[in-house]
Amino acid sequence: MLGTLFKRRHYLGVDLDATAIRTAVYRGRELLTATVPAPPGGLNDPQALVAALAEAASRTGWHGRQAVTAITGERVVVRYLRLPQMAPAELKAGMAYELENYLPTGARDMVVDWTILDDRSGRNNNQMPVLLAAAPREQVTQLYNIFQGAGLDLVAIDLVPLALCRALAATISGAVTLLDIGDRWSHLVLTRSGQPLFSRVIAMGAGELARPGIAGTSRLSELTQEVRRSLEFYRSQSGGEFNPERLVLTGEGVGVEGLLDFCQEELGVPVIPGRPGLAGGDAEPALAVAVGLALREIKP
Repeated sequence: MLGTLFKRRHYLGVDLDATAIRTAVYRGRELLTATVPAPPGGLNDPQALVAALAEAASRTGWHGRQAVTAITGERVVVRYLRLPQMAPAELKAGMAYELENYLPTGARDMVVDWTILDDRSGRNNNQMPVLLAAAPREQVTQLYNIFQGAGLDLVAIDLVPLALCRALAATISGAVTLLDIGDRWSHLVLTRSGQPLFSRVIAMGAGELARPGIAGTSRLSELTQEVRRSLEFYRSQSGGEFNPERLVLTGEGVGVEGLLDFCQEELGVPVIPGRPGLAGGDAEPALAVAVGLALREIKP
């Protein structure tokens, strides 16, 4: 469950998108990947999803069982907290009493976990950054059943922002905005020195952005506006400056015609496609989440 969210072990990374199942695993320094179409029914057609997941795992040529996936959606809650410095045991005891303050619906029927992030901001030595995550229990249980049916042991569920930072660690430095555009959801992550500072899910995906004519252009404008709003919100909440040096795009949406040029013109910063991997450039941008999940096993 999410209780194993942040443990580092040897996993097959599995990105379950609405249109594709993307898998990645490292064999030594060699990256093995595979992509298969997702069944139209998705989680609503568990038998078809089990078969597609088993095929995607098999196509990598990997013979293990342990896997990790990421969870996303409107009901997944992610909070970035700054708390007084304390030992992990103290944090665990304190969180038991404070969860109701951080989650909009409390912790009932949610699977909750948290981790202490590396703090490279140097802003306040008396505080520490903590990432809190919660997901509906039924959604988590459903994922475990899907993986079990495919012959895989789902030993951890991760978060997309952490996977993206891990996947692109070899190529990002300084203040950077990451934007992963999937079929249905886009994930925006503000990072400094490879550490996530803030993230949000945008209910917009590659299919909408690729619409021809005015419809597609309108959605592109909305996407860049959401990026600007997120930057403004983070600055207002953090009380500090965050001026990204560039925007790194990953996900299926990188292939949308004219996307990079449009974002660069609207946002006024260089926009580049992200090449995930241990040394950078190992895989296509669409595989960023899967690669980031696989990299839990390896320290660069």
